[in-house]
Amino acid sequence: MRFSIIVVVILTLIGLFIGVLPTPEVTPQRAATNAENSRTIPDSGSYRITNIAVFDGQQWHDNSELTIREGRIVNPDTAIDVTVIDGQGGFVIPGLIDAHTHSWGNALQQSLQYGVTTSLDMFTDTRFFLAKKGQRISLDAVSEADLFSSGVLVTSAGGHGTEYGIAIPTIAHPQEASDFVAARLAEGSDYIKIVYDASASHADHKGRFTSIDYDTLAAVVRAAHAQNAMAVVHVMDLASAEHAAKAGADGLVHTFGGTPASDELIALMKSQDMFVIPTLSILASLAGEGRGQALIENSVFSSYLAADVKHAIANDIGSGRVAEDYFAIAIENTRRMYQAGIAVLAGTDAPNQGTAHGISLHDELALLVDSGLSPTEALTAATYLPYSTFKLGERGHLRSGARADFIVLNKDPRTNIKHTQHIRWIVKNGFPVAAYFDTQTTTGETPETGMVSQFNTDLKSQLGGRFVVSTDQMMQGNSTATISHIAQGCYGNGALKVSGTVGKQFAYPWSGVFLMFTESMDAGYNLSNFKRIVFDVTGTENVFRLMVLTSQTGRPSEMNFTVTDQCRQVSVNLSDIRGVDWTNVTGIGWVAGTATPNFNLELDNIYFE
Repeated sequence: MRFSIIVVVILTLIGLFIGVLPTPEVTPQRAATNAENSRTIPDSGSYRITNIAVFDGQQWHDNSELTIREGRIVNPDTAIDVTVIDGQGGFVIPGLIDAHTHSWGNALQQSLQYGVTTSLDMFTDTRFFLAKKGQRISLDAVSEADLFSSGVLVTSAGGHGTEYGIAIPTIAHPQEASDFVAARLAEGSDYIKIVYDASASHADHKGRFTSIDYDTLAAVVRAAHAQNAMAVVHVMDLASAEHAAKAGADGLVHTFGGTPASDELIALMKSQDMFVIPTLSILASLAGEGRGQALIENSVFSSYLAADVKHAIANDIGSGRVAEDYFAIAIENTRRMYQAGIAVLAGTDAPNQGTAHGISLHDELALLVDSGLSPTEALTAATYLPYSTFKLGERGHLRSGARADFIVLNKDPRTNIKHTQHIRWIVKNGFPVAAYFDTQTTTGETPETGMVSQFNTDLKSQLGGRFVVSTDQMMQGNSTATISHIAQGCYGNGALKVSGTVGKQFAYPWSGVFLMFTESMDAGYNLSNFKRIVFDVTGTENVFRLMVLTSQTGRPSEMNFTVTDQCRQVSVNLSDIRGVDWTNVTGIGWVAGTATPNFNLELDNIYFE
């Protein structure tokens, strides 16, 4: 049942990593490349770029050059016969490093298209990580960023990270710490990521997650250090940050708003040489600051953003639980840590709601400048500091011996950090790669008819593809569904009937039916010539969701529709379903959620017009 597996795997990304973990990533639209950005980097992996200013990760070198041999930076005095490229006064910076992401699907490709050549993941499926880990050793031409990861995070049963239906190991007692850390390192983790909430032990705690206790936190940190691994801690409040510092953690992978950082915390972090990855991008989304919308409306990227990109970054979490000054305090906490001499690293928590891989790191740099860093210091926070802090090797700088991961900019980021958006070329392992402005997307086949099915005799789709069950069972949920053909539908002819239950075992349950157009998520149908989708429906009275999958993103776009016990026609304008590239649609779904624990749904006369 390949269709069912595809649908379920993709739909798991709807709710996966929401909150302080990610939502799925997006892919930029192809746009015409102007003469300024025309690629002249040779594919040989060996050449010299002259007439440039070079930022090596710590210092700028004006009137300089960069020599690349077989994918590595070499001493400029090296006498080799290579192609010479006039950099025409461009500005070269190392490939950017996003020090806090969550990666799956095409996250690494998306990152590279915006100049992020290395991603430090803070929780992903170990299978995905291990499949990508070998690439970071290679100097071959690639189309993805390199990946380092914590693999599975350290959390308690019922703690943050367990709510997504993925079975992960948890820890309950300090005595388990050494074996738990050893198991993560044996799986391939590059560092240990710990989730900790000091308030979870309070009698009046109202949060929905449990947390490991302080003794277990401290034991895990000690175990990581004993096994020569770094231990970083996810915190979201002052008390948790203070406990993490007291436990000897190497760094905090969020700052926090709401409460000013205490002098004691800052002094302890400074004395222990701790670092912080503020992830201001996600805190801005939590506070509803509208940073993504600003990128859409007023940035170099604006003209090149496809509908799914806009959809991903335009909608903040906007939690009503945070105070009005929450984000201002987060900025000030970052400022005070920076002024105290604490290392500040750039990370986004992409692709969390309101963010996306690659593009959001450019805005994170601007937020760091807003927090008091100079533009050059912000660049160091996204290059040399992650390299030196996480012992990444070969990347994050442009000194002799480093792999040739770099960006050539048309404007000087020293005068305005937003000039990192003015990308001329992106280079990975010495080879040119497609940037956001010249990324190609696939256009699907244009169907001859908009008729999907009237279900007169069976469940076949006249448009192509077939109808399949989709539930959260692949995420260890317990929702169920069956589909069948019935002879008497809304108007006396046949119809598709869906019956199911929506369980509570998965945090973001669903149950329903999908029409998948092809067996490959790489291609679908070009439906851009149609204006709306129309269908007749009846069933359990409630609100259901119409979902659309495209080949560029694993996150379905969706729109609610109402069902009653009387047959009614629903007409949805395609333009009203946000985040869809209608030139390559791979599937359409009709699903129930938590509001409808037991449901029946009859669909008939589905067509595009």
